[in-house]
Amino acid sequence: MTKSFACYWALSLLCLTTTIGYAQRADRNNYWLGVGLGKSQYHSGMIALGYEFSNTPTLLIARYTDNRELFSANDPSIMAQEIALMYGVKTGKFRFSTGVSNVWGRNRGKYLSAVSDPFLYGEHLYESVRYSTVGLPAEVRFIISTKDVGIGLTAFGNLNARRSFLGLNLSLYVGKMK
Repeated sequence: MTKSFACYWALSLLCLTTTIGYAQRADRNNYWLGVGLGKSQYHSGMIALGYEFSNTPTLLIARYTDNRELFSANDPSIMAQEIALMYGVKTGKFRFSTGVSNVWGRNRGKYLSAVSDPFLYGEHLYESVRYSTVGLPAEVRFIISTKDVGIGLTAFGNLNARRSFLGLNLSLYVGKMK
């Protein structure tokens, strides 16, 4: 009787401890870091950090965007930078989001002079006008991924009072994608 009782408890204990290993994962939240390059009105670079909630198709994205002229014959070059916090939805491989942002940058003011240089083919000097404003960012992301790495396209934009922009970036993603 004692032997069968001990075998019964040993078998029960074995069954209880092995079933824990087969339980489903309770934490299904996904997160990723994306880095992209592309084109808006000027050349564009983007860094984004995303968090996708487990039981709802919603996501939270923090984004930094840098759009600027490169190799311009005008000085200063035009640039627009942005930090945005966005909330959105995920449907399949697409992510749609919008939010609020701070946009700052540099525009050209009054024309000042021209500089002749035979190697640079001349350069035009303008007054530098800096600005900072609040914007309304929006984006659509298409991401194809494995469990840890992904690649995607991001169509992005920002509507603001000083320098609104639209663009398209090719991005690489790392993180817990699925």
